[in-house]
Amino acid sequence: MNLSELQAAQIEQMKNKDCLPKDETEIILHLVEEVGEVCEAIREDDREELKDEIADVLWQLNKLCWINKLDLEEVFLHKLNKNKDR
Repeated sequence: MNLSELQAAQIEQMKNKDCLPKDETEIILHLVEEVGEVCEAIREDDREELKDEIADVLWQLNKLCWINKLDLEEVFLHKLNKNKDR
């Protein structure tokens, strides 16, 4: 599954559960919370928790892209190409 397919699957799941984000602020707050949990997993050297928290960060990034009508895969590839030329 590529990033675009993951994004579509996530949004479909959220629609089915009636839990789509209300606005960017909600998403950013959750994103910051999840990044903090990544830091905690690293500090505690808990690799299993780190995997979960990295997935949670991706989940929030997907939501941020969705609410802004962006495709996460396209955004990432654009940045990858931009960095290549630096």
